Amino acid sequence: MLKASGICLKRSAKTLLEDISLELRPGEITVLLGPNGAGKSTLLGLLSGLQSADSGAVSLNEQLVSEIDPQLRARFMAMYTQQQPLNFPFRVEEVVALGCYPLMLPSDLTAVRVSDCLAQFELQSLALRDYTSLSGGEQQRVQVARVLAQVGEECQVLLLDEPVSEMDLKYQQLLLQRVRAVAQRGVAVCCVLHDLNLAAQLADQVVLLQQGRMFGVGSVAKVMTAINLSQLYGAAVTQVVSDPQPVFVSGLIS
Repeated sequence: MLKASGICLKRSAKTLLEDISLELRPGEITVLLGPNGAGKSTLLGLLSGLQSADSGAVSLNEQLVSEIDPQLRARFMAMYTQQQPLNFPFRVEEVVALGCYPLMLPSDLTAVRVSDCLAQFELQSLALRDYTSLSGGEQQRVQVARVLAQVGEECQVLLLDEPVSEMDLKYQQLLLQRVRAVAQRGVAVCCVLHDLNLAAQLADQVVLLQQGRMFGVGSVAKVMTAINLSQLYGAAVTQVVSDPQPVFVSGLIS
């Protein structure tokens, strides 16, 4: 289990996160929701160990994440970030293979794993293409495939920062299926999303963030109410369907 306890972070006298405590449990999907600047990506960076908090702690199975050797941590935790700076003319299959590096697999098993991940995201026809020649949505699919290639038998946590921002509806749903499959293997998943309806489909636990503070945490039914979401986003949110999961529409507050 990944646990954050009392995390606080400031930069240039500005509070980015204040007193954040949450648990990412094996087999469960946690979705972080909130307006721009709420601290979602910053929180994900702290959970991954890529950043350090001013106070509080992040631990994986009671061991501080900051004290886990980075090579070993990459086997325990996989993360997709919004920024994917890759300007070299690597083939798509080579980019996906980068995800296998922390697993230290022999070349034949790496090839099998890469082929499987390409198939999962319908990337076989792009396997030999120059990554830099792809569209934004295609590049995002490749990068998500790379991260999922890193999710080996020892992986315990998968962190995803807006992984569907450039995908069309088909691939958004395909990714949600893959994320659920990963969680069913006992991996704790945490995902930043902006689409309320995708979040309601995916989440076992929802964390609402507002200006770096916890606005709410709990199940979809408990936390994703029209009142909470309207207050969180400063926009009129209406729940139009409630079963099997809520569906929301939004508009400006007049």
